[in-house]
Formats: sequence, structure tokens, C-alpha cells
Amino acid sequence: MREKFYGRLEQTRADDDVTRRAEEIALRGFTVICDCLTSSELAVWRKKIDEIYEQQEKELGHDTLALIHELDVCRAPILYDMDFIGLATHPKILAIVQQLLGDGYILNLQNATILRPGIEHHQTSWHRDLPYQSCIASQPLAINALLAIDEFSPETGGTQMVPFTHKAQVLPSDSYIKENRITVSAPAGSAILFDSMLLHRAGFNQSSVVRRSVNHLYTIPILKQQYDFARSLASRGPMLSPEVIQILGFTSQVPLDDKAWRLERLARLGIKV
Repeated sequence: MREKFYGRLEQTRADDDVTRRAEEIALRGFTVICDCLTSSELAVWRKKIDEIYEQQEKELGHDTLALIHELDVCRAPILYDMDFIGLATHPKILAIVQQLLGDGYILNLQNATILRPGIEHHQTSWHRDLPYQSCIASQPLAINALLAIDEFSPETGGTQMVPFTHKAQVLPSDSYIKENRITVSAPAGSAILFDSMLLHRAGFNQSSVVRRSVNHLYTIPILKQQYDFARSLASRGPMLSPEVIQILGFTSQVPLDDKAWRLERLARLGIKV
């Protein structure tokens, strides 16, 4: 049954789950999607994240990562294991991202975070995922998809958010944050999608288990990627689908010069010269 109103009012129609989820993000700032990954898949992803992070730590060393606040951040796992493309292109997630950002969005970054019991992580500081931007647009510039590889709860350090702050150019006061912050609980295998300008932080893991997550930042293509996936994965480009080519930013690279720009346009139009 539809709600009753009076007066001159326009109302958004949300007759399917994708539209309802997109509406939640647009208005409240976030939504939670359950059952994105199975228990057997989660076991595989936990192992992959731990192995890639161990490799990254060995490359620079524990003390070096500590100096730059990079401990327990597994960066760009897709560059180490192409299976991570499967997480970045999960159909439940992309349907909502497309609804909010349109057809031309790209993957700006993919990082995994490891919250170990009793250890404060760098991500426990409040931030936005466009951290050095304060502009508020009428339409979203970027959407995050945070996959819960382990359970998100107050005990395991589930992500804390301040709803509606994606609509505020200036961050609210400490007292407002304390009174209005919430911990977003989510079962392992679910995804938290949110407007990247929403104020949030990782919680503190008070449990006895590790809490892992994989964060994806999807942006409109005018925003520069954190990693140059197209250049890093250039040799694998011919093996990738057109959808993945676009999402990884192959079609959004900046041309070298005017000639390169024109040649790329001719190629897109299928014109040979």
C-alpha cells in the first residue's frame, strides 16, 4: 500500500531493490546488501588477502610500513591476483553503482583492510574517501562498496558512520559526531555501499578474531585513479571483457597529445585511416 500525502509534492518511485538501495544511499548515505559471498568463497578470500598482504609487507618491511601508517593495508590486490576482478565487478554492487553514477564510472581503487584484535588501525580516524575534497555535488561523485569478508559488529570493529554527512560541506562538531555516529553491523559476505563523502571510520576490534574487508571506490571518470590499473595490467588487456576494460579505466586514460586524442577517437568510431 502506498503512503498517503497531501499538498503539492513530488515523490521518488522505488519499485525495485536496486532503486530502493540507491535511494537509501542518496538520502541516508549508505545501505547494506546481504548474501554477496558464500561461506566457502569467504574462506578463499581471507587466505588471498592474508597472503598478498604478507608479500607486500616483505617487499618494504614492517617498520617501513609503520612509518607511513600502512600496516595491515593490502593495497591493489587486483594487481597481485586477477581473481579480485570478481569482487570489483560483483553484479549486485555494480547495478547500484550504475544507478547512481551512470554508465561511465571507473574503479578508482581496491584495497583490503585487516583489523587485528586489540590493535588500533590507521583507518580508525574519521575521514571521507575523497579525503582532500570538501565539495558537495547535487549528484554523487563516488560510491564505495565495502565487502565484509568477516563479520562487522561493534565487537569486531565494524565501520562507524555519521548518516547524512555526505550532504554537509563542512564537517559537524565533535559533539554532533559523538551523538549521531552509528556502527554498521553486517554479516560476513555482505556489502556496505555508501556515498564516498559520508563521514566514516573503522571501529576498534575488541574481539579475538581478525576482521577483514575489501574496499572499492567507484568514481566518475574525471577523478584520477589512485592506481593506474590500465598501465599496470596493459599486457592482460586483450583478455579482459569490454565491461572490465571500462571499469579499470582503460578507456579513460589521458591521451599523450592532440594526435593521440584524435587517433583514439577514430578508433572508438571504428574509422581506419
